[in-house]
Amino acid sequence: MTTTTKATKAIKTTPATFEAPEGFNEALLKVQVNAVAAWVAANPTATLQAVGIGEGGLPTYLRRDNGKRADINRMMVEGGSVKALLPKAAKLGGGWTDIVAGLTGGYSRSAAGYGTPAFKLVA
Repeated sequence: MTTTTKATKAIKTTPATFEAPEGFNEALLKVQVNAVAAWVAANPTATLQAVGIGEGGLPTYLRRDNGKRADINRMMVEGGSVKALLPKAAKLGGGWTDIVAGLTGGYSRSAAGYGTPAFKLVA
């Protein structure tokens, strides 16, 4: 005979979303990368989701629509797991810096739209 209790019933979970800590956009790149990498390590199923970018589009912070940064950002717009993206981005010479740029809205503080995320991390 099997009995169930309230404690053993399925628990509904909501997806975790990366929440940038206070001062994240002003922090050094190394600090930003470490914060994002730690969050991804704690949430191994993390995926990137574009915010306000249409299919085939690119974030406004990119100055050109060609080159390695554009190629990496196209992969990011497609979405998918961070774990799968990182090796592909590394082959093009990118990686965590590109993810941080997407989360902060640019590669530099002078980028158009810096401070407005183009992507979010969800697990």
